[in-house]
Amino acid sequence: MSYKKITGRPAFLILASIGAIFTFGMIHIPAAHAADCGITLGDVAQITAIQKDPTLSSDEEVTQELAVRKALVGRTISCAQQEVQTLQATLSSSTVPADVQPLQSQLSGNLSDAGNYYALEMTKLNSVGISGSEAIAQEVLAWRASTFIPLSESVKNFILWSQNQNLFVTAQTRMVATQRAVSFLESNSPDADLQTAFDTAQSSFDDAESQNAQAKEAFAQGLSPKQSLALIRQSLGSLSTTYQNFFTVSTIIKSLLPQ
Repeated sequence: MSYKKITGRPAFLILASIGAIFTFGMIHIPAAHAADCGITLGDVAQITAIQKDPTLSSDEEVTQELAVRKALVGRTISCAQQEVQTLQATLSSSTVPADVQPLQSQLSGNLSDAGNYYALEMTKLNSVGISGSEAIAQEVLAWRASTFIPLSESVKNFILWSQNQNLFVTAQTRMVATQRAVSFLESNSPDADLQTAFDTAQSSFDDAESQNAQAKEAFAQGLSPKQSLALIRQSLGSLSTTYQNFFTVSTIIKSLLPQ
C-alpha cells in the first residue's frame, strides 16, 4: 500500500501543502525566483511521478518522495543564501558618508542574521521526514515574507540612496557655479527674469536635499521600505527639476551676454 493511500491525501493536496520557500505551481515557489534557482515544473512533477508509480513499495515511495522534497527545499534555501550574500557584498562595497556608516553596519549585521537563519534551517532539513520538510518549508516561507523581504527591500533602497549621493554633490557644485555667474551679471545689470529663474533652481535643489535627508532619516528610524523609496524618488524628482531650472538659467545668461 502506498504512502498516499495510507494518509488518505490525494497527490495534488500533498503538493499544495508543501508550502515551500517560494511560490511556483503547486509547491509554492515564485516563478521569477524559481527560474533563478533552477526549479522547474519538471522538478515538482517528480513527486507526482513517485506517488503514482505502482512498482514502488510504501517504504520506497516515502524514501524517494522525501529525497525529492528535501532536494527542492534545500535548493531554494541555497538560492536564498546566495541572495543574502549578493546583497551583503553590494552593501559592503557601497560608499556612504561617515555618519551613515553605523546604519550600513547594522543592515549588514541583519543580513548576517538572515544568512545564519537559512543555514540553521538547512541543517534541520537533514534530519526530518516528509512532514518535517513541509514544516521547514512553511516556516521559511513565513519568515521570508515577514522578515527577509522587508529587510532586503530596505537594503536595496539604502544601496540606491548611497549611489545617489554623487548626484547631489555634482548638483551642489553646479549650483555654486551658477550662483557665481548670476551674482556677477546681477551686479552689473540686474535682470528680474534671471534672478527668478535662479531662485526657482535654488528652491527645487533645497527640496531635493531636504527629501534626500529625510530618506536617510527614514533608514535610521526603521521606516518601511515603501516610505524610504518614496522619499528617494521625490528627491530624484526634485533634482531633475533643478537641472531643468539650470537649463533655464543658462538660457537667460546666454541671452544677456554680448553676442
